[in-house]
Amino acid sequence: MLAVVIMEQIVKELKACKTFYEFLVYIRDTEGLELVQDNGWYWLEYNGEEIEGTGKERFTTSSEMNDLLRLAGL
Repeated sequence: MLAVVIMEQIVKELKACKTFYEFLVYIRDTEGLELVQDNGWYWLEYNGEEIEGTGKERFTTSSEMNDLLRLAGL
């Protein structure tokens, strides 16, 4: 039950992010939260359990890739 409450809070806080960069920083800085990808699809997991409603398609824009590279320090 606690995990469900935590996941609901995570989704609420992610929706409050104003930019893709803030979204990625939140994921990076939240313990137990991970952006997972397989064959171009991505979703979020909290302590190994998928957070419902976070499945998305591929990163598609160059600005999103630029944000990823910025986070990586490149």
